[in-house]
Amino acid sequence: MSPSTIVLAIYIIVLAPAMLLGFGFARRKMFVPAHKFVMTGITLANWVLIGGLMIGSYAQGVAPFIPQELNEISKLLPTIHLITGGIAQLLATYLVILMWTERTALEKLVPFRIKKIKTPMRLTLALWLTTIVLGVGIYFVWNPGGIAGDTGTPVSTEEAPESTEAAPEGTDAAPESTEAPETSTTEEAASSGADPYGAAAPASTEAAEPAATEAVEPESTEESGS
Repeated sequence: MSPSTIVLAIYIIVLAPAMLLGFGFARRKMFVPAHKFVMTGITLANWVLIGGLMIGSYAQGVAPFIPQELNEISKLLPTIHLITGGIAQLLATYLVILMWTERTALEKLVPFRIKKIKTPMRLTLALWLTTIVLGVGIYFVWNPGGIAGDTGTPVSTEEAPESTEAAPEGTDAAPESTEAPETSTTEEAASSGADPYGAAAPASTEAAEPAATEAVEPESTEESGS
């Protein structure tokens, strides 16, 4: 099983349910310790997956083709995924810092501290879930065969070298097909006695005249001597 399949399974089986569980704790006002611990665990797990796999995957399979191929679905989806996931992760990290520093000596050290976190919490959850849905879409775009055909790399990235190599082959083939008719035409013209280029007639005439002269003169000399 490839790393991308493992990450997909983690998000679907573990993190998505944990996000909904944390939202349920918040709705029941079970902020400490239930919601606090769940939110912290999800945020840390996200950072591990982002740093361990997602950044490298985007840097190798998508970033080199931006913005030239941004209109392709295999590049557009990961870019949107990066934006929504990045915003969600930064918001979640900020909210976790607020929860752990609340009513402590570090409370005043947090810049732009807010007291009402209900709206940011819901926005974070919405962005998280959107990012997971986009991640599922990216997985099946990069792996058309699903889990059985998982290669872990974008499909369009593998096809690019093949199309690049095909161009020179077609280019080499063109002169061969062009030269063939010229060679055959020249040989046919030579065998039939015709002038293939339209400029060699004098040469053939000169060659013919000496030959004819040399052939006739000796014969006429011998006959006169006899």
